[in-house]
Amino acid sequence: MAVRRIVLRTVAAVVAASVAVAGYLLVHGDFQRWSDDSALDGACDGLLDRTVVRDVLGPGAVEVEDGTSGPGPVSCEVRVKDGGTAEIRVLDTAHVGRNQDSLPMSSSNELAVPVGHGWTGLFGAVPDRFGARDLFEAGREERATTGLVLECAGGKSAGSLSVTVRTTLDKSPDDPAVRPEFARIATSTAARVSKARHCGARLGKPVSSLGLPVREDEYEPLGTADGTCAGIPAARGVTIATETARGGAPHETCRLGDADRRTRYVLEADYGPYARERLRGYEEDSYEDAPNSDTPAHHRDRDGRMSWTTAACPGGRALFTLHPANGNGPSRRPPSSDADLAYERAVLKAFAERSAKARGGCSVPVGP
Repeated sequence: MAVRRIVLRTVAAVVAASVAVAGYLLVHGDFQRWSDDSALDGACDGLLDRTVVRDVLGPGAVEVEDGTSGPGPVSCEVRVKDGGTAEIRVLDTAHVGRNQDSLPMSSSNELAVPVGHGWTGLFGAVPDRFGARDLFEAGREERATTGLVLECAGGKSAGSLSVTVRTTLDKSPDDPAVRPEFARIATSTAARVSKARHCGARLGKPVSSLGLPVREDEYEPLGTADGTCAGIPAARGVTIATETARGGAPHETCRLGDADRRTRYVLEADYGPYARERLRGYEEDSYEDAPNSDTPAHHRDRDGRMSWTTAACPGGRALFTLHPANGNGPSRRPPSSDADLAYERAVLKAFAERSAKARGGCSVPVGP
C-alpha cells in the first residue's frame, strides 16, 4: 500500500506539473498574441491594417520601432520573427524636399514601374533609408518599395499625401505570382491614411499584378516603343529606347540611345508632389539654365544644360525635362548642330504632349 501511495503521489505531481506548464504556455501564448496585436494596432499612429501586415509578414513574434508620429510625417518599422519586415513612411507632400523628407524616384540604373490598378504610384525603389535619393534596387534579393501618392479631395485636409513602404520577404519579387505581396501593406495603409487624415482620396483597386523595374540596358527599337517613349521620332544616331509603361505613375522616364547602346537623351515627366519636389530641388541648387517657377518652358541653346516645358494638371503643374547625355549619364554635352537642337525640341514636345494626354485632365504643354 505504501508503494502504491508513492506511485499515486508521483503521478499526481507529474499531472499537476503538466497542467501548470500547459496553463503557463496557454497564458503566455495569449499574452504574446495580445502584445503583438497591440503593437501592430499602435504602430505608425494606428495607420496599419493588422490583418494585412500579418498576412504579408508572417505569424511570428512582432517587434515595432516607431519613428516620427503626430500630424506631420509618420514612420515606423515592423519586424516579424522568422518572417518579413516593413518600413512605413507617411508624409504630407507639402514637406517634400525639406530636410530628409523626400519621394522615391528613378536612378541611373533602373526605372521604377507604375503600380497601376487605379493607384498613382511607383514600384521598385529601395533606398538605403527614407529621405535619401539612393539607387533603385528592386528585382534583387527580396526587397521592394512601393510609393503611393494620394490626391486629397480638398477641405481641411492636406493637398496630397505620400505613403512609402519598403517590404522585405523570404520570397523574391522576381516571381510574378508573389510580387503583389510587396505592395499590399502600402495599399492597405494608404486606405487607412486617407480616412484618418480626412483626405478623401480616390483609391485604387487591389493590386493583382506588378512589373519589375526596367534596367538601363533593356533597350528596344524606338519605332516599337509603346510606353513612356511612344511617339518619339527616330533620327540619325537615336534609334533605341528604354521605357516603362505609364499607368498613372507620378514620375516617368524615357531614355534614348544610339546603335551602340549609348544613352543620348534622358526625358522625365513629374506630376503633383514629384513635380513640386523637382522644381524645389532645381531652385535650391540655383544653377543656371534649370527649371524654375517663373519660367514655364525653355529650349536650351548651344551652351545650355537642359530643356523643359510644363502643363497645368489636376494635381498641380507638371514638369517635363530633356537632358542630353554623354555615354550613359546626363551631361552638359553641347549639340553638334542646329539640326540636333531642332530634334531635341521635337522630342521634348512629343514626349510631353503624349505624357500629359495619357495622364488626363492636363493642358497641352506650353512652348517657349
